[in-house]
Amino acid sequence: MSRFNASLNYRFDSFCARSRLCSKCRRWFSGRYRVLLIIGIFIILINEFLFYQWAYFNWSNIDELAKKSSVEKLLIAADPQLIGEKDEGIFGFITRKEADRYLAKTFLQAKSYVKPDWIVFLGDIFDEGLSASDDEFKRYFERFNSIFDYKNHEQHYIIIPGDNDVGGEYYGDKQPLLRKRFRNYFGRIIALYHQNDIQFLKLDMDMFDPYSDAKRSAVMEQTKNRPMNANFRIVLNHWSILTRTARFIKAFTNDIEPNIILKGDSHHFSIISYDRISMKNKILVQEHLSQSIFTLDLTDKNVVYEISVPTCSYRMGVQRMGYVVLFLDSESKTAHLTILPTPGRYLSLYLYLIFAIFGLLFYIVTLIFSRRTLVRLFMLSRLL
Repeated sequence: MSRFNASLNYRFDSFCARSRLCSKCRRWFSGRYRVLLIIGIFIILINEFLFYQWAYFNWSNIDELAKKSSVEKLLIAADPQLIGEKDEGIFGFITRKEADRYLAKTFLQAKSYVKPDWIVFLGDIFDEGLSASDDEFKRYFERFNSIFDYKNHEQHYIIIPGDNDVGGEYYGDKQPLLRKRFRNYFGRIIALYHQNDIQFLKLDMDMFDPYSDAKRSAVMEQTKNRPMNANFRIVLNHWSILTRTARFIKAFTNDIEPNIILKGDSHHFSIISYDRISMKNKILVQEHLSQSIFTLDLTDKNVVYEISVPTCSYRMGVQRMGYVVLFLDSESKTAHLTILPTPGRYLSLYLYLIFAIFGLLFYIVTLIFSRRTLVRLFMLSRLL
């Protein structure tokens, strides 16, 4: 009997609590805060749904290419630079959550849209990889996995390091221990992958590396037993290859004979071509595409294309973010490229900030003055 009475008392208390909550919500919606709540819901709808959907609706139609049996689809991301735990100050927890949520949302959109055969990350995975302790690096990796679903073994991932992960931006800042740690989480730093008619050569050549001696030997070791002779010979490197010295480019392209180089680092999009006979570069595209899908003819072995992939993070301070999609058609020996732009985020954050300030001022004013007083002051101001 005592259990029955206790159950009745619990249900009665729960009902009263729900009733008080419901009555409080009704007062909010029907009282002075109703307009504020409606504006808040409207801002959330714009920031968290409409902005993302607007970017999605502007993506190129890829159905015709994606359905071809001779096409391999690559989804390429560069410079996500997951925010670290040291440089963000007291608001670090909020900024990390916000930036991570943006990356997770846009990546899921892009991945669902493309349904790629390969997912490639072109370095600068973390923002504070150089200064991170082993425990911090492990936590960064767990965040990376939760955002990009890296441990999903049904998907082919290729990930290379950048200067924020293992060093290389300044002379002498690359440390063997950092490279070993990165390799333990993401696999070999220099490696050759071969599937179907595609070869991917992962490299870690920073801006100070000469193409000679140990570095050249390490690269050539990958191609000794498996030469680069597929239709699509793709080099993955965080830093640019085709903007180095003529001596470097000539030796590298003669040894490897790539037809596509994918790079990150700059945070901007561009495509340049290099003619191995004239040894000259030509800028084909910069910042954005003039057409929805750009086609590269790979039948000429003397031409190499270097594609700089834009950052996928709004925290890099550039106006154009997004992912690059590459369709490799073995039937026509062409590569088709498009950009999936992602929405800017700072406008949304400013809207939230303005609303928060306005809401706080409104709340303070309503605490100080009653509704009747506010109406009188409003009428008095109109008379004046």
